[in-house]
Amino acid sequence: MNSLALSLRMLRREWRAGELRVLAAALVIAVASVTSVGFFTDRVGRALAQQANMLLGADLALISDHPPDAEFEREALRRGLRTAHTLSFPSMVLHGERAQLAEIKAVSRNYPLRGQLRVAQQPHAPDRASGGIPAAGTAWLDERLFKQLDAGAGAALEVGASRLAASAVLTREPDRTGVLFNIAPRLLMNIQDIPATGLIQEGSRASYRLLVAGETGAVELFRAWVATRLKRGERLEGVADARPEIRAALARAERFLGLAALSSIVLAAVAVVMATRRFMARHLDNCAVMRCLGARQRLIFRLYLVQFVLLGLAASLIGCVLGYLGQMVLAQRLGSMVAAELPLPSMLPAAQGVLTGMVTLLGFSLPFLQQLKHVPALRVLRRELGAPGRFGLLGFALGLAGISGLVLWQAGDARLGGYVLAGLGAATLFAALLALLLIRALSGIRLRASASWRYGLANIARRAGGSVAQVSAFSLGMLMLLLLTVVRGDLMQSWQSTLPAEAPNRFIINIQPDQVQPLQSFFHDRHIHEQH
Repeated sequence: MNSLALSLRMLRREWRAGELRVLAAALVIAVASVTSVGFFTDRVGRALAQQANMLLGADLALISDHPPDAEFEREALRRGLRTAHTLSFPSMVLHGERAQLAEIKAVSRNYPLRGQLRVAQQPHAPDRASGGIPAAGTAWLDERLFKQLDAGAGAALEVGASRLAASAVLTREPDRTGVLFNIAPRLLMNIQDIPATGLIQEGSRASYRLLVAGETGAVELFRAWVATRLKRGERLEGVADARPEIRAALARAERFLGLAALSSIVLAAVAVVMATRRFMARHLDNCAVMRCLGARQRLIFRLYLVQFVLLGLAASLIGCVLGYLGQMVLAQRLGSMVAAELPLPSMLPAAQGVLTGMVTLLGFSLPFLQQLKHVPALRVLRRELGAPGRFGLLGFALGLAGISGLVLWQAGDARLGGYVLAGLGAATLFAALLALLLIRALSGIRLRASASWRYGLANIARRAGGSVAQVSAFSLGMLMLLLLTVVRGDLMQSWQSTLPAEAPNRFIINIQPDQVQPLQSFFHDRHIHEQH
């Protein structure tokens, strides 16, 4: 307890002296960068998870080209899950003399398990929640099918061998939102009317779905149980599989933002090395005096270690708060990727931010703290002894391992992370060699320079190791900033190069010949340029 109080007093003194402010600022910036990206992507991921089950109409769907085994539904019910069935197939729908190919979907009671159906009394009328499915002997048509069949409310439709009454206009269907090619219009009917149509026979091109919803844990256990019993033509589709186009865009954005956060981590690591190195050099005398007063090596190490741990925790927590505020800015700029209200993030990014700060700080400061405990007491009398010699590349092994782990984590891909680490290592080595050659070249012109330049160049040459380290650190920081700028421009250019010069923003398909002229007039009146 006494050592903790002493560490706190020493930390307050060092903070007032300004020794640790640069180090704390570097940690705050690094943690804020990591957590802002983490909080934002966590919010988007939660929003996608909440909406994906609505786009799926359930939490899990078993899709097959044949009726699924009844054992699956019995097992789902046994686990306390809710179930529903759908059956989809293309077929002709007739109304009087008119015929139209439609995508027919038959649904069972409880459909949809997530989301809701919305209907209207007639085309272009205000819609409402349906509160159920079509009654037996009736069908709901979307607006396109109503128009193409020239049908009205209550019109008699022929679907196979049965006759159904068009009772409502279908305006929204949860699990149809993510389908890319909805060419044929939709007819929704009760699954109990399917046998009377006579359309489902041997070899019919139909898609069967068993929908399941319930508690997340129970659904995952059921999915694992089903996955081992799937047969030919059967597959599972869950929340994680929904909206792949949005998830791909989010993944690309997360990669780029992760690179920005990675640059701050590397810069923070460089700042930690330089600040801790200076901290060690300025505290050699203090440690020597403490050794003369009887302080053991273990006590000296513990005192400084506690200081750095407390500093790292405080800086990391401040960085987490700034990161939480920063993600609000990201949500305003990039939240339009998901057309939904973003929920509050979890605390996982904050835990990752604190871990990043502590790994970055302790990984590169522990080697210097180890040096402090080895300061000889004789340094009080012989100042020329300098720092202890037990130091080398092995002292940075922990820091390098920690920063490598953070790079791999931010990259999200072992191969990409390996490329980044190799590039950073090569760039650092090249900068160090170039700095060493430059120092030696400056030594040759030192004698021909003026007195002030001669003393300055001599000081650089005398501390060649520190000069090389500073130049390498500065070069690495500039490399990360330039890399971020170049990658951003390259990403935008690569995306834009895949698009034609006059790429349209919207597409209208299935336009009938008699609709072309009115549609062109509509665009012309509103000064909208169209292509066809």
